Amino acid sequence: MNKKIIYIAIGVAILAVLLIPKLKSNTSKSNKPSKLANAAIKVKIVNVAPEFLDKSIETTGNLLAEEEVVLYPETQGRVTEINFNEGAKVQKDMLLVKINDSDLQAQLKKAIATKQLKDDNEKRNKALLQKGAISQETYDIANNELISIQADIELLKEQIRKTKIIAPFSGIIGLRNVSVGSYITPSTKIAALQSIDKVKLEFSVPEKYAPYIMIGNKVSFTTDGSDIKYEAKVYGIEPKIDEVSRNVIMRAVCNNPNHTLLPGAFAKVTMHTTSNNNVFMLPTQALVPILKGQKIYIVQGDSVIERKVKTGIRKEDKIEITEGLNGNEQVVVEGVMYLRSGSKVRM
Repeated sequence: MNKKIIYIAIGVAILAVLLIPKLKSNTSKSNKPSKLANAAIKVKIVNVAPEFLDKSIETTGNLLAEEEVVLYPETQGRVTEINFNEGAKVQKDMLLVKINDSDLQAQLKKAIATKQLKDDNEKRNKALLQKGAISQETYDIANNELISIQADIELLKEQIRKTKIIAPFSGIIGLRNVSVGSYITPSTKIAALQSIDKVKLEFSVPEKYAPYIMIGNKVSFTTDGSDIKYEAKVYGIEPKIDEVSRNVIMRAVCNNPNHTLLPGAFAKVTMHTTSNNNVFMLPTQALVPILKGQKIYIVQGDSVIERKVKTGIRKEDKIEITEGLNGNEQVVVEGVMYLRSGSKVRM
């Protein structure tokens, strides 16, 4: 037992002899100042100077038909006529589809004949009333019967009108979903009708750009797969800002006589606002996001300072600085993520 204790004590002593010098060495190293802590961070800078900026806003949008409607019947019945070709131009008030109305026409003829009888009866009773041969009540019954049959005739005419699907405006009609002989109801889609002699361009811009755009402003746009530039004029602006996107929705109208622009097309939109020869622009990578805005690092001597800035219009890889720069500053554009105020830098 004593020998075992002696062996353990010897082992502890040997470990102490080996570890103590190493601990002293580590302690002395930790007390030495770190060269890395004081090392200058390599960065790239740009010299800020006023430059020309053509202030134009770029966004995306969609094309809409000038007028568009999906045609549904107002009544039910069997289709007896289809008077249009799919994809063809139709004129306003053109009869597109006819539903069988033979039973309604028969009822109308009967009602018209009955009206003639009621009309004659009312006239006879009126003459008798004037002579005092009948009571006022008897005449009122005859007169009410005439009024009732007149109302029946108007109702039947309205029901017959509903058997005709009429083009509400001139335009291009799409693919039909019914055939002659089909039984249709008010939920049956007949076809879509679009007027595309003009098209609407719907787009949105961030709220900070909204004051730059007014009714009558011109915008240019291109569509996917085409380099042709089209011009449109702003005619409507939504009077509120979207609470989710913080954008304002606008619409412009563009002439489309050859029907080269189709509703649903994606558009790249450019709006010219103003030009300025005294604008500060920075590469977008120079800006560092912070809790309330953005900041940049400005070189002063061999170190940097932070400065909060406000931004304006973005142009490709540059962005306008509206507040925070005076000109002639040197701004860090590469290495910003390794910096803090007071960091030593080298170019």
